[in-house]
Amino acid sequence: MDLPAERAAELQQVVGTMVGLEYIRMEEVLAMPKRTEPFGVAVYAPLAEAPVDPDVVLVRGDARQIMLVAEAARAAGIGHDGAAMGRPACTMIPQAMRTARGNTSLGCIGNRVYTGLGDAELYFTIPGSRLPDVVAKLETVVHANRELQQYHEGRRATLA
Repeated sequence: MDLPAERAAELQQVVGTMVGLEYIRMEEVLAMPKRTEPFGVAVYAPLAEAPVDPDVVLVRGDARQIMLVAEAARAAGIGHDGAAMGRPACTMIPQAMRTARGNTSLGCIGNRVYTGLGDAELYFTIPGSRLPDVVAKLETVVHANRELQQYHEGRRATLA
């Protein structure tokens, strides 16, 4: 997106610092997912309080919670086959918009500092238009996981 001169300079400084620390390589910066449409307004709000329909829904949770959401996304036909996204975490939003698929993000240190994301937490992004599909599959996925947990716990006891 077009940034005011002061913010553009700040971004260049941060990227330069990350490259200088060998945290990222310049070729990675050029390949990161980016918005293709002009930027308008960003609204971050709890879903129930959002004043508009979301383009992307960010789900924040522990590994088990994100596992369930990711399984529901896969059941809804929008799961991703790639690895979890790492740094920078902000690329998870344009990635979900560009691919119309969910994706898992581990977060990055900047995101963790600014949002208070805990060490045991991560994200899953859902394209807003597909949220009803994921929610519709979530109850089935949660039920199946409860049943399968009981099955596997019983089986583990017989193997011991």
